[in-house]
Amino acid sequence: MTTLRSYIDPDQQMATGPTWFMTERNEHEVRCGMCARAVYVDEETLRFVSEAIESGLENPFRCEVCEEEYDDLAS
Repeated sequence: MTTLRSYIDPDQQMATGPTWFMTERNEHEVRCGMCARAVYVDEETLRFVSEAIESGLENPFRCEVCEEEYDDLAS
């Protein structure tokens, strides 16, 4: 059974992927290339997206919701 806690566990790992809110690691806002939702990412992901756009390509970033929808359509 899962229990909810009303405090932050310092031993719990931080989210490593994109988040819907700004975090210490994910402090850069990018827009999903499909739905234009704002998502916060780390420096490496921001650089990847920026380089693709500057090269004249479409925005390659997909939020979690669009990525799941795309995977469902592809299979």
